[in-house]
Amino acid sequence: MENLNAGIERPPSLTLERATEKDVDAFLDLERSVANLRTYSAVTDRGEALAEIEGNILYLIREDDEIVGSVAYEMKAPDHAYISGLVIRPGSQGSGIGKAAMVQILEKLKGIPTIDLVTHPHNVRAIKLYESLGFVIGEQKENHFGDGEPRIVMTLKH
Repeated sequence: MENLNAGIERPPSLTLERATEKDVDAFLDLERSVANLRTYSAVTDRGEALAEIEGNILYLIREDDEIVGSVAYEMKAPDHAYISGLVIRPGSQGSGIGKAAMVQILEKLKGIPTIDLVTHPHNVRAIKLYESLGFVIGEQKENHFGDGEPRIVMTLKH
């Protein structure tokens, strides 16, 4: 298990654990906890969940022994990373877990010149979080995930 926690400020007992195929049910349960939000395009079936775990570098966020979220990225090129997902279980939102997890991922991606992500333009909390980490709002993409909802691209340049 890769530990990205050394020396990073975070809520007490917060850890990131690299997800594997054995974590598919836990990841799917987490995604389903936010599936009713129109500002997030959740993974809702086992095949999609496996593809996310296998196609990204995906970490389960644990507080104590409870899975409270996930964060994932993929390397598009040696100089470009894409944050493909950040999910915090509804009961744990607003506690600093998302920011702490993003700080750890950005530390891992230190030295990558371009890091981007997409989020829903109405997801004000997420936009504020990403802006606090240095991301800048760019273009808006209509129906980006095929769910009929727009997304905005946010980019962090080093």
